[in-house]
Amino acid sequence: MPQKLSIRRTLNLPVYYWRRHLWRIHPHRFSTLSHIPLQKPVFLLGVQGGGLTLLARILRRHPDMVSVTGNYTYWAGPDEMQNVMGDFLPAELTGLHAKIPPHPDYPHRDWLYAIDDLLPLYRKTADDATPEIKARFQKAIRLALAIHAPNPSQARFIDKSQSFTVRLSLVNALLQETDPYFILVTRNPYAICYRAATKVNTLLNLQLPLRHRLVLAAQHWANSMQAVLTDAPTVRHFHILRFEDLLTSPEKEIKKVCEFLELTFKPTMLPAPTDQFPLGATGSSKGDAKWYPLRTNVNQPYLDALEKWMIDLLAPYVGQLATHWHYTPRE
Repeated sequence: MPQKLSIRRTLNLPVYYWRRHLWRIHPHRFSTLSHIPLQKPVFLLGVQGGGLTLLARILRRHPDMVSVTGNYTYWAGPDEMQNVMGDFLPAELTGLHAKIPPHPDYPHRDWLYAIDDLLPLYRKTADDATPEIKARFQKAIRLALAIHAPNPSQARFIDKSQSFTVRLSLVNALLQETDPYFILVTRNPYAICYRAATKVNTLLNLQLPLRHRLVLAAQHWANSMQAVLTDAPTVRHFHILRFEDLLTSPEKEIKKVCEFLELTFKPTMLPAPTDQFPLGATGSSKGDAKWYPLRTNVNQPYLDALEKWMIDLLAPYVGQLATHWHYTPRE
């Protein structure tokens, strides 16, 4: 192994954690930051494994965008405010664990926070907004801009906290005067529900039969989508992007997204073979596949594995929206 590559791998994890926790010790944390404007923040919505990471990385390469851990020079690090700043955010906006009451049957929450049993703990709307929650949330965004934006007065915040999918109405209410933008990323639910039930450790560790795990995955997907679609009419800027369309026509779809977001499209935003991940990009190597080359057949292994009884089990939960978004169990 070349010495340069070995050094890079050794440094990657420390830099990752430094980026993730910098807000805790940065002097800006102890300032009011009221002078930093909040303008047109962007939130990507959807479920884990639904394609948000790829879209987030593309958009974070735009020089105007800033995430919770960095600007366009650090476009592949942690990008979920719900988790990175969970200790700072009010309980109504934290992630899958921080400040959320425990449940005896579900100690972990990946691909579970929107199931029927847990949804009441996470579902929040504009009715839950208070001046205190608003001030804390806006301070968190300003803190990220103050730390990472080359020019905070011109930067736009971007985030992909998936739990905000069931909190869209609340997030919009807390930021209404900043003119927020929301993009829902969809992916074939037959494929990703099977993927979740057979690949996601949180579900596997429940040691439940596959049939039960599929039901939980379907509940999570269906409740997440229903929540965001229920809230969407109250939002000024709302866009839906099929992950599959992004994979097959990346330039076309990103140009649409940029037009929606009022961003100038830059070809350098798109994945390219010469791209190198920034130092500290991920806590492991798992995320590296979510870039180049784009894999247009990501759904096929899961759809091929579906048996008829699985499709029949999933259809009552996901079928109506799947049909609406032109998804089938046999692509």
